Amino acid sequence: MDMRTDSVFKAWAAGLRLGAIAAMLVLLLLCAGKADEDITLQNEINIPFLYRLLMSYAPDSYTVESQYGKPDIVRKERDYTYEIHEMADGSKLVSFFYPRGGHLTDQWRLSRLPEWSEFEVLVPGEALAQEVKRIDPYFKLMTDATHETGTSEHRLRDTGLATIQYKHAGGRWIVDSIEYTAQDPSGFVTKLRAEDRAIFWKS
Repeated sequence: MDMRTDSVFKAWAAGLRLGAIAAMLVLLLLCAGKADEDITLQNEINIPFLYRLLMSYAPDSYTVESQYGKPDIVRKERDYTYEIHEMADGSKLVSFFYPRGGHLTDQWRLSRLPEWSEFEVLVPGEALAQEVKRIDPYFKLMTDATHETGTSEHRLRDTGLATIQYKHAGGRWIVDSIEYTAQDPSGFVTKLRAEDRAIFWKS
């Protein structure tokens, strides 16, 4: 095999790997709406950041405004813009956009930013998704293709991330494991201005 053929083969193999990963993530997104209605809120909100990056459709700021009305707060930063909508129940919807074109890059609904210590007390194998909901009411539980396991992400006050894996048994979602990541890949907390960050630090 000559060098050119070898390079083409490697590129083809890399493309196949990326395609397989993307296909799995798309399948997970399609299955996300099947989770218990009591747990999920809206199919497009609180989707893990890395999943959202792979979505083929990204609404723009005009679409978000048509859904939720004019934002209460607009912040224009160098590399991004974000808007905050006050929701009817007192929670807030934070939407991040590219500065050019205004396409949505991230969207998170919350009333406060929880701390890692709140998740640490959940006992794997015993705690239910409803207990997670008491800590983070707007979380998104995304299921796999079999609807037997799922995952959720929770952005934390210290800029970290809590990731919870679940098992579905007896008609209930049971916490299987909880993992802490020191830096949330979305950078949600660090992207907020200090005065906006403080809104979500209430206990």
